[in-house]
Amino acid sequence: MSDKRYEANIIRATAVEPANNLETTSAPGVWSIDEVVELKKKDKWPTVGNVSTDVTDVFSTFLYDGNGATQVITNGIALGNTGDGGSGDFTAGNTTRINVTTSSNFGFGTGDFTIEFFVYLYSQYNYSEFYDQRTSSQDSSTLSPIVYGDSSGRVYFYAGGNLIQSNTNATPVGAWTHVAVTKASGSTKLFINGTQQGSTYSDSNNYVTPASSFSFGGSLEQNTYNVDGFMSNLRVVKGTAVYTSNFTAPTAALTAVSGTSLLTLQGSTPFVDNSGNSVTLTQNGSPVASDFGPFTGSSGEGGLVWIKRRNSVRDYLLFDTERGTTKWVESNTQDAEATDSTTLTSFNSNGFSLGSYASVNGTGVTPDNYVSWTFRKAPKFFDVVTYSGNGATRTISHNLGSDVGMLIVKRTDASAPWAVWHRQLNGGTNSGQYYIQLNSTNAEAASSPYWNNTAPTSTEFTVSSDGHVNNASGTYVAYLFAHNNSDGEFGPDGDQDIIKCGSYTTDGSGNAVVNLGFEPQFVITKGSNYISNWQIHDVMRGATVGGNAETLRANNSDPEVSQSLKLEPNPTGFTSSQGVNGYNGIYMAIRRGPLAEPTSATDVFGVNYAYTYDVDGNTGGSSAQLVGYIGKPADLNIQGYRSGSSFNAAVYDRLRNNKYLITNTTSAEASVSGNFWDNMAGFREVASGQDTTMISWTWKRAPSYFDVVAYSGNGTAGRTINHNLGVVPEMIWIKNRDQGIAIWIVGHSALDFTNNEYLRLNDTNVIGTHNMWNSTAPTSSVFSVGSDVYTNAGSDTFIAYLFATVAGVSKVGSYTGTASAQNIDCGFSSGARFIIIKKITGSTSNADWRVFDTTRGIVSGNDPYLALNTTAAETSSDLVDSYSSGFSITSDNLVNESGQTFIFYAIA
Repeated sequence: MSDKRYEANIIRATAVEPANNLETTSAPGVWSIDEVVELKKKDKWPTVGNVSTDVTDVFSTFLYDGNGATQVITNGIALGNTGDGGSGDFTAGNTTRINVTTSSNFGFGTGDFTIEFFVYLYSQYNYSEFYDQRTSSQDSSTLSPIVYGDSSGRVYFYAGGNLIQSNTNATPVGAWTHVAVTKASGSTKLFINGTQQGSTYSDSNNYVTPASSFSFGGSLEQNTYNVDGFMSNLRVVKGTAVYTSNFTAPTAALTAVSGTSLLTLQGSTPFVDNSGNSVTLTQNGSPVASDFGPFTGSSGEGGLVWIKRRNSVRDYLLFDTERGTTKWVESNTQDAEATDSTTLTSFNSNGFSLGSYASVNGTGVTPDNYVSWTFRKAPKFFDVVTYSGNGATRTISHNLGSDVGMLIVKRTDASAPWAVWHRQLNGGTNSGQYYIQLNSTNAEAASSPYWNNTAPTSTEFTVSSDGHVNNASGTYVAYLFAHNNSDGEFGPDGDQDIIKCGSYTTDGSGNAVVNLGFEPQFVITKGSNYISNWQIHDVMRGATVGGNAETLRANNSDPEVSQSLKLEPNPTGFTSSQGVNGYNGIYMAIRRGPLAEPTSATDVFGVNYAYTYDVDGNTGGSSAQLVGYIGKPADLNIQGYRSGSSFNAAVYDRLRNNKYLITNTTSAEASVSGNFWDNMAGFREVASGQDTTMISWTWKRAPSYFDVVAYSGNGTAGRTINHNLGVVPEMIWIKNRDQGIAIWIVGHSALDFTNNEYLRLNDTNVIGTHNMWNSTAPTSSVFSVGSDVYTNAGSDTFIAYLFATVAGVSKVGSYTGTASAQNIDCGFSSGARFIIIKKITGSTSNADWRVFDTTRGIVSGNDPYLALNTTAAETSSDLVDSYSSGFSITSDNLVNESGQTFIFYAIA
């Protein structure tokens, strides 16, 4: 448990309850970070003032592959109360598991013990190793406790042979199951959901202490047999049988009782030990921390889930919590509500669960052949209302509590078109007489008085007697989207806008620039004066810059198309290209998140090995592999070639999709057609068939930490470029994407922007001066560029990466070499995982951009490093050492030349 404390201002805020099963002894008004997370999830932090709701709490675009069975979508949106408590997701691959550092606490001998956990399976197959105390040197012949499952859903307790066997289907697919093995006074029992199964085993075994690390979620000894599903609340107790007879399975997070050896897979940080023994847990493969769990929460607010299969002709299915699970309406048809038990089966505290229905979870072409958009009910964002018609003009109450930007109504008991009110129909003067249809390409119309010529208010909307919106025997669902106009209540200070509904008109070139005041992640548009499709764009599917947009059309069942008539996001809004002059469009746009700066480096940065093998683990092949992994959507991936190559580091970012730049050259960007952003986890690369050993570094955009900006040059000095870092950038990388002669330009807080000082990422040059920055220092909202070809050539396109310091997460800084070992304090608590060091004064000798990371080794001896500016293979030398507050540098001139200035960038 973290000992970092967060004190609330008691005058402004008081949490209404302690977080369950966390630090219940906390002083009033003082909470641990884990308690804060849990209280926020329950919307009980705090009750007055300082309420922090992020856009990531209320909206998600989530892409997934269908599996034709059951699937849990954990997008972090609290729709219902089921599935709470957190877990580890072990579905990523056959070698996915957690390795556990051994100790005598796991040597049970002839004494009593308990091994228990919850498991949720996607599939049942032989040797699902839930818990396995075998080690690399202790095989199945040793008396090492193992709990595993088979293809019939049976559970076994094994130690040198099967000792106890459960009934068939004891662990069914698609449901949480509690499993416990206990030994009390020589009698060992297996319990499934609190009921004993199999025979009591008369147990005189002497269970050995593991000789080295062992595992759960998969087998270290076999290097395979991972669990295809989730595990939660694993507790191992030495010396006590917690259960000796049938019992009620736990309904809340387990706690550390006397003799607890290990307690893990809990809450929002499942891969830590909460036993008090500080057991070291190491992730092998790609286990993922998940909010999904076996308990019932209290944070569910309700909302809407909108799903489309991307790669085939399928309807759009809309599910909402007011009508309940398994019921949907289709945005592309007039059809009445339909029901099927194998569609959306549960609204969870962290997303939703799906059955095998083909339109939401069938098998087929991958990757990411489905998209889901989830909208949580929240004031000033979104609301869902159902009502029964009465055939007379009336008002319907809602809880949006703000201006309505767009209202969508559908009759559910019979066939009827979708009726849409938008605040900007009729040229922005829609007082209630105009409507448009979601299931149609038709332009706006005023021939039917759906809204009785009355615009919605912050508390109600009006419907006429028209049968499409208020038939006397009809039932209806209404979806209300807010319009924030400097009155939003989101973000750390509760003053940010996250949703806007507006309009635009294209110019003579068929384009329109829309200023939202924020960068969007989701935009739905429709021509109001043209017969046109409803176009849905989002950054997860590829609303990129300088390329085609992946577009879906809400009014028809067609698969996704890549089209040149695109939507490009920018830091303050978007550009819409419709190809015709005078196209009047309406839109609903949702802001990119998160809005708060990160508190953990693991949430926004990852280091991964990568090899050019296919997904089956064979050398060569053409299948895509995950090379840049964080476990959540990422935005920048840099791949270093450890064995050397014609180039040494390839740079990809989400805004440019599969286009890359090379750090050691001036080359223009190029592309690899098979590479793509793994939208939920990182970046995937097509295997090349070579045995090139690589290292991959992956960043996620977040306020105060890291941002990416794409812009077009205009050749004019004094240009300012908007960004969303939210603080003054301390390091900026800029690359002309079009010019093959364009160097990488780097600005840094140790340089003088007002004197136009810069560095070059692609070589060893020290500080130079040229009109890169227009003699202007960057601010928290813009950076300036001159007229130089490298930062602002007319008609060329550019990409900029902005980095800054976040306490405990990242550090941009500099130091002076002394030729004596010195510690570099970054304000971290567990040392740096990633470091870039560059000499910027003196000669260009030994002035490479050297990159170190803990995955390859930051140790007291030699440290492997790559240089971003060369094609050389990885080199090892004793240059940096571990240091809890940051990193240490040795006396070597490469990183510590006396009297010279070095810059660095470090991530915890």
